[in-house]
Amino acid sequence: MTKTQLTPTTISLSDQTWVLSTLEHDQLVKAKKHPIPRRHLKGPELLVLWTLRLYLIFMMAVVAYQFWLAAR
Repeated sequence: MTKTQLTPTTISLSDQTWVLSTLEHDQLVKAKKHPIPRRHLKGPELLVLWTLRLYLIFMMAVVAYQFWLAAR
């Protein structure tokens, strides 16, 4: 950085809380509505999610089968 550039300042949590508490309702809604980008998942994370999806489908089939047996 050069001397003419400003150094970035960090806002403490108490300052941020104070600012948010002083905003009006519409201002607070506007301040909270900022888009959060999607996260790009890596291999192990995708594997866990797909395993959970397959488990969910399997359990739905088990529950449907149990209902079908109970209805007979």
